Amino acid sequence: MCAKVIDSEHVPTLTLISDSSSSLLMSSRRFQSVVAISQTNKWTTLMRILLDVHPWIRCGAEGMVIKPVLDFRHNMPPFHVNWSREAGIYPELLDSAIAQYIRRIISGMGPPARVLCYKRPRVLLHMEFLAGLFPDSKFVVMLRDGRAVAVSLGEWGSHSTKALHNLLRTWMIDNLKIIQACHRVGSERCIIVRYELLVLNPERELKALTKFLRVPWDPVMLHHEKLIGNITTLNPHEPSTTQVKEQIHLRALTKWLRMTDEATKTFLREAPKQCWLLKTLGYLDIGETPDYSKLPRKITNVFTVN
Repeated sequence: MCAKVIDSEHVPTLTLISDSSSSLLMSSRRFQSVVAISQTNKWTTLMRILLDVHPWIRCGAEGMVIKPVLDFRHNMPPFHVNWSREAGIYPELLDSAIAQYIRRIISGMGPPARVLCYKRPRVLLHMEFLAGLFPDSKFVVMLRDGRAVAVSLGEWGSHSTKALHNLLRTWMIDNLKIIQACHRVGSERCIIVRYELLVLNPERELKALTKFLRVPWDPVMLHHEKLIGNITTLNPHEPSTTQVKEQIHLRALTKWLRMTDEATKTFLREAPKQCWLLKTLGYLDIGETPDYSKLPRKITNVFTVN
């Protein structure tokens, strides 16, 4: 059965979750958007599941149709913008149409809720644009050790040392943009959640998150595996679907360190010298075998880091 599209009068907040990841004209401006993001689905999916079991929040499975529209708008050549302007399609009209599109998609993906959310990795590369479309929006950025990200993604594709370094470089470039955008948007609208600290201390991190989102704390978020089949929708095409059916566990934190192939071992030796952002974010200050409990919760402002 298709979900009913909710009229703007009946939806007080709109939540977007993505990995990292939101109407007709003015009506769309009343929505709140919460977007989570990371480099791949595994830890953003966990976050959206934890939010999905909250009685006020509806996230749903990952959608694929919003980021391409944001990419299109971002990459539109000036010639096309000027041509459209001459045809009466001003940027404000185009942006309002995009806001309407995003709202209708997210509203129609499932049942109504006080807070709607959307999750899609890398959609937060457009955070500041989304912040302008939805002035009341909030954004949740999921951050994980870039070495773990690269090794995890390497399992899905090429697993050479060069490929792993390329993945780490992409992680660094994306996170530089997203962390800087988060600081520009401001702490009232953007929060960075470390995946490692979420796994190690879920109650503390989720209480901080619900406070940020201005929704009441509910202990049900600590037991998602018991409710996941009844409350939330899982997409079999998402690679991380099977993993989030389990309770939160620590195995994934250091799985990447246990890889024994030469490509990974070489990559792990070289990574600290080739990716300065690992140091800036504290990942190189907590031991060769990382003790993630020692990570600082506050993320360094990377504006002035070179």
